[in-house]
Amino acid sequence: MEGTNPLKELEGYRVMVVEDQPLQAIDYCDLLAEAGAVVVGPFRSVADALSCIDGAQIDVALLDYALADQNSERLQNALERRQIPFVLLSGYPPVLVRRNEGQHVLSKPVPPDLLRIALKTACRGEPPQSITH
Repeated sequence: MEGTNPLKELEGYRVMVVEDQPLQAIDYCDLLAEAGAVVVGPFRSVADALSCIDGAQIDVALLDYALADQNSERLQNALERRQIPFVLLSGYPPVLVRRNEGQHVLSKPVPPDLLRIALKTACRGEPPQSITH
């Protein structure tokens, strides 16, 4: 992105991180903080994340598909009901976890630039076709 400082691309966005692998969660949180985001979490389970979404201000969420307690479909539904956009990460092929064409799904491992772009795109309500991976 020309003219944009990638280290501040997410300035002011409140990003919920839901990832059950501790090292990946730390990496995502560090990357988001460096990009200027306010990190909410990380949460390791659907249950923990669900307990947070009612009381926290969240602009966008970063969700691993397969979590410690279950897959994240229940959490995805809850975020959709609250009109909170999210980017889904998975080690599975996107075709197996994508519920509809409007969903942002990225395959792990995700390059940092692509992750920042996907989160910003989701916040703007832009379709996932505008990014490639």
